[in-house]
Order: sequence, then C-alpha cells, then structure tokens
Amino acid sequence: MKRLLDLRFLIGLLFVLYGIILGIYGLAVNPRTVVGWNLNFWWGLLILAVGLGFLIWSRFEESED
Repeated sequence: MKRLLDLRFLIGLLFVLYGIILGIYGLAVNPRTVVGWNLNFWWGLLILAVGLGFLIWSRFEESED
C-alpha cells in the first residue's frame, strides 16, 4: 500500500498512460509532417520512456520511512 502512495509511482503511471495514448494517436491519425516526422508518435514514445523510468525508480529505491 505504501508503494501506491509514492509520488514517483503515481507520476510514472500517469506518464505511461499519456505516452501510450499519444503514441497510439500518432499511429492512428494522418501524421502532420510539418517537420518531416510524426511528432505525436515520437513524443508519445518519449513520455512512455520517462514514465517507465519513474516506475523503475520507484521500484528499486527504498523509501526513507
């Protein structure tokens, strides 16, 4: 229960959720190629990676209680 209240875990879950949604959206819609690459898909992957980093960080680092 203590792990579920850790902010790193909650932020990680939120970022993973947003990353998945944005990545799927980037694949599903017609990509806007203003800069030559699909911004929604790549930002979704980046946000997903950050979220996974937070989840890993919350898993392996002990709390100070």
